[in-house]
Amino acid sequence: MRIEGETAWWSGTIGDAIPHRHFAAQAVFADSPVRAIGSDGREISGTCLLIEPNARHQLLPSAGADICFVEPTAGFGPPDTLRDRIEAGRFQIVPGAATRSFWQDWMMRAPRRSIDTRISDMTATIERRLPLGAVRLFDVAAGTRLSVGRLRHLFASEIGMPFQRYILWRRLSAAFEGLLAGSNITEAAHAAGFADAAHFARTTKAMFGIRASDIILER
Repeated sequence: MRIEGETAWWSGTIGDAIPHRHFAAQAVFADSPVRAIGSDGREISGTCLLIEPNARHQLLPSAGADICFVEPTAGFGPPDTLRDRIEAGRFQIVPGAATRSFWQDWMMRAPRRSIDTRISDMTATIERRLPLGAVRLFDVAAGTRLSVGRLRHLFASEIGMPFQRYILWRRLSAAFEGLLAGSNITEAAHAAGFADAAHFARTTKAMFGIRASDIILER
């Protein structure tokens, strides 16, 4: 498992025991067609499946796949490498309950480019504060000379997601990095600012639909 900005990547065998849903949108890539059962019971097959956020689905067993999880509040479009991979084949969308497709909207947006230096300074401050617990926008706003309201808008515009969603992604990333470095789940969770290992596990399950104990980190 590795996190890159507003996306997280997981590789390995797939196959869900029961239908489930999670907050992150999901792109499944495989050399041979993989199969998913959508909320309506219809089976969808392809070498690239795009699963909508919160869509109830079940991935059927397959020998291996790459899965990209995407933060659905992301304001920018996919990175060029991800866009190219999606467009390289004929993708199939596993629909959710929403009338508008996240994936169709997201693919039409331009990727994120450079970031305002005030916001990049804020992200550096966030990294220092993550292990200490709660991180509030007001706490990292010093030196920007902007009101909290204006800063909240600028942050979302530059980063591509709301402040608190960014904090959540950074906590998950820090926890996975801790596990990769050899920490146990409790140590990694605390170092990333989660209340405890159970909080980290619940967040991982809600975001990605997988248990933290099932993750084998890329080394």
